[in-house]
Amino acid sequence: MAIRSITEFFQQKKPLPLHRTYWRGVPVRRLTSLLLAIFFLFGMVGCFVDLLDLGQKPFVPVLAWSAFSGFIAVVWIVAYFRDPRWLIGAAILWIVGSRLIDILLHHLGPWQHPTPEHGTRVATIACMVLSSLAYICFMNFIQREGSRAVRMQTELALAQGIQKTLVPAIEWRSDRLEIYGVSIPSAEVGGDLVDLVSLPDGSLFAYVADVSGHGLPAGILMGMIKTAVRTQLFDLPSPTAVFERLNEVLPAVKEPHMYATCTALRIHPATNGTCGVDYAIAGQPAMLHASSGSVSHLADQQLPLGLLAGPPYSGHSVELHPGDVLLVATDGILEAADKSGAEFGLERLEPVLRENRSQPLRMIAEKVHASLATYAQDDDQSLLLIRLSA
Repeated sequence: MAIRSITEFFQQKKPLPLHRTYWRGVPVRRLTSLLLAIFFLFGMVGCFVDLLDLGQKPFVPVLAWSAFSGFIAVVWIVAYFRDPRWLIGAAILWIVGSRLIDILLHHLGPWQHPTPEHGTRVATIACMVLSSLAYICFMNFIQREGSRAVRMQTELALAQGIQKTLVPAIEWRSDRLEIYGVSIPSAEVGGDLVDLVSLPDGSLFAYVADVSGHGLPAGILMGMIKTAVRTQLFDLPSPTAVFERLNEVLPAVKEPHMYATCTALRIHPATNGTCGVDYAIAGQPAMLHASSGSVSHLADQQLPLGLLAGPPYSGHSVELHPGDVLLVATDGILEAADKSGAEFGLERLEPVLRENRSQPLRMIAEKVHASLATYAQDDDQSLLLIRLSA
């Protein structure tokens, strides 16, 4: 799709995996217990080597190599999780440090060798002490981080509850119009938004917004968008006016790499058997218009919202006849891929809509999701269906 090239052009660097994001962002002071546990655990290497030599190695070299083994293990762990590019420096430090310890011990020697019985006893006791210290530090880290995890899980559950309030399933019906909308998040908190607002003049304003990214940041921005849209509808309830207002306010309340795509429609009351719909599309795939026996694409190539200051957004109009259905699907549906990497796409969505055009809108949505059963859900999946009753 042509609009995808616009979106991909402005996408920033791929987000880090969740585990690496955690290790990069967590303060070092919270890792103190974990790093001490690693130091004590790998500090036993020197003692094990001494045991393999039947406890005959001098105590000072054993202590030096034990301390260095623990220290270099901590360096490797920090380098790997904070920034893998640091591993080169860790390797250099390991090589240079090993050489310096060899030179220093050789210069300060010779050292007195203990008897095998005495050396073995000391090395064994040292292993027991170091393993106990490592266990205590590990348990301390797990307990503290476990408490944080429970608190975060509680906060996440609250965020999920808030999202269900902000993005409920939509089932609206009048004597002439039917509207159904649903959003299925890919994570605990999603960034998609399906909303419907009744306006004082009898018209309806429906829209589907898709915030880039996943999780809490996307969910928070989604809530801001819903508030901003409903506020704008008091003044100028047109799709283009809403887009221009969002494009003005979003840059100040989001992270630089985030943006939103949106399809918005103002549905006028039905007159003389038909219904007029004003719509605008910003960065989203084409909307499908199913009429008697055919499905057409209503597409537009405009920039996503909150990304760049640009020219005013433009809008279009379409007339619905009895039995016509409009379908808006986010890229979480269209870009869902099967095991071979093939995307679901509009070409698979069209026959589902064509063959079920006369079915209840909820059933059409269920048919779409059933067709997606063999496709991986990597993004929020949202649908909006609008039909003018015959």
